[in-house]
Amino acid sequence: MKPVQLVYHRGDNTNAPENTFASAESAISAGADYIEFDVHESADGILYVIHDETVDRTTDGTGTIASMTSAEIDRLDAGAWFDPTFAGEPVPRLDDFLRRLKGRIGIYCEIKQANAQKVVDMLDAFAFGDDVFVSSFSADIRNDLRRIAPDLKRNVQLHVAGSLEQAIHHEQAHIFEFLEDNVTRDGIQAARNRGMKTMVFIDTPNAELFARLVEWQIDYVNLDFTALFRAVQHEVMLGFDDAGMAC
Repeated sequence: MKPVQLVYHRGDNTNAPENTFASAESAISAGADYIEFDVHESADGILYVIHDETVDRTTDGTGTIASMTSAEIDRLDAGAWFDPTFAGEPVPRLDDFLRRLKGRIGIYCEIKQANAQKVVDMLDAFAFGDDVFVSSFSADIRNDLRRIAPDLKRNVQLHVAGSLEQAIHHEQAHIFEFLEDNVTRDGIQAARNRGMKTMVFIDTPNAELFARLVEWQIDYVNLDFTALFRAVQHEVMLGFDDAGMAC
């Protein structure tokens, strides 16, 4: 039985402010296989690691990323809202973020609102090789990614693609992603039979589902409650060994 690859959603966001250097370092220390993060572009064309369109929720500022200059964004505090001990954490520039992670962990880059070519060029410049995959909920950005970087691994969600066939033939995706409410053993196996890797996004501490996913041998889990998943996976794999089955 092969361990599931753990993708830390927005870094180790239960122990540090999401999408920051602190959450990335915490994820690496915890043994993450991949870090998932989000990208927006500022008014003057600088790429930033942040989830929301606005800075309101995760910084001490207000306004949309797309309307703010890099000088304005660089002055923001992206840590104190989570806990005073993280005061002074910046909103990371994408190039600084990738420089920090290169050679240490795999990355899953979700492009929220940014020029796809600029993101791909930056990923190429840091040469993560096979340890990177990208995604977007924007149909235009996904079209751009297929056109400019056909060999770059891309994932698409079942509810976005509509079906496995659409994910393969239209989206030309490499990784098929489920949600907590639509993942099934048959769905995982069907994607695997078509040569795709599989992933699920979960934002609840669903230990029962975690155990099933380990048994079903999904390839990746993108989640918040990573410590619980590790504990469940350890228990399931111990039981598998104790039953006399080869891993």
